Amino acid sequence: MTTFEQVKLAVLSLEEQDQKRLIMEVLTEIMPKVCRDEECLSQIRNFVNQETVREYREQHMDSI
Repeated sequence: MTTFEQVKLAVLSLEEQDQKRLIMEVLTEIMPKVCRDEECLSQIRNFVNQETVREYREQHMDSI
């Protein structure tokens, strides 16, 4: 039987293109089923907020 750690290691060993595919195809199916509590939702929101800020800063060169 495959353990969580084996799956995690396999996913982290994937090429970036395959990691993105995993997010786009697999996580979108899993998220609505398992990420219902506030802790999980908060972590997802925090990640999205950080990425939004990072992208904004890159686009606007940190207000230079």
